[in-house]
Amino acid sequence: MQNLIKFLKFTILIYFVLCTSINAKIYKPGEIINNGEFEITKKFKINLSPGTWTILRTEEFKWGYFDFRIFGAGRIENNKVVEFWEVVWGDMGVRLQGQIDPLIYSAVFKDKYDGCYERPEYYLVKVVKVGRSHNCMVISHWDVQKELYAPDDPFSKVNSAQYRKYIRENGIKFPQMGLNSYHSYFSRHNLSNWFQVNYVVDPELLEGPVSKFLTEDASEYHKYNIEKHPKHKKTMEKFISIAANYHKKFEIKQKAQKHHLLDLTSYVNEDIQVKSPSKDIVKQLKELNDLYKSGALSGYEFETAKKKLLNN
Repeated sequence: MQNLIKFLKFTILIYFVLCTSINAKIYKPGEIINNGEFEITKKFKINLSPGTWTILRTEEFKWGYFDFRIFGAGRIENNKVVEFWEVVWGDMGVRLQGQIDPLIYSAVFKDKYDGCYERPEYYLVKVVKVGRSHNCMVISHWDVQKELYAPDDPFSKVNSAQYRKYIRENGIKFPQMGLNSYHSYFSRHNLSNWFQVNYVVDPELLEGPVSKFLTEDASEYHKYNIEKHPKHKKTMEKFISIAANYHKKFEIKQKAQKHHLLDLTSYVNEDIQVKSPSKDIVKQLKELNDLYKSGALSGYEFETAKKKLLNN
């Protein structure tokens, strides 16, 4: 997701990404993650909240020796994706820096549809720019139907193709309104890796109120509307804390330079967590998944038992 999650809509970049992807994890769409870890490379992993996570997207764009990888995973409950992570990863190499770095800068700061700069639909933008290096966190609300089926940039609709396919074939859905955080860091001090991470959560997991307005401009979570909706504002503040806390960990993983760090101290509350299934349910889900993998349960039996467990 981004756009289903703010993705590189700059196809030209694909032609210049030199990827040493031998350490990349290989996933298949539909694969279940039950160890609580979304592994992108041996050195870059995302700790997942408890529950059953499913790979929804895995793509690799190639041209000659150049390579760009995208991974998407969702936590599905009652046939709805309630949490979602997507990672865009490339090793930008050490060659052609004079051509590659300006393209990265342009894509991040000059794309007319999305980027690390203030936009009306963004709730919060925190960014540091030092030369061609950048560190960025963007918080926004997400009209999911728009992002899936009619994004602002019509050329970016291809980015959601695997998600739409999974929706059609498996009868699942995304929440109509989600909260989204985008995290990006790039510096030539960081071995030329560029990771962009997007996280989307159903506000219900933050005990958010039911939304009556489910379009981008009308949403209670829009920064121009939120003061009229104090409960939604409280939910957004919870989400910002979760996103800021993640970004601080993201910076550590990226070995971000001290002068590149974002000042997020005022946003972080370590006690705020996304609501997850109980440990007992997680254990039972793992046992069910083990039975399914061993062949003791058919796919239908596994899905039926999982739904029953999650609905209890």
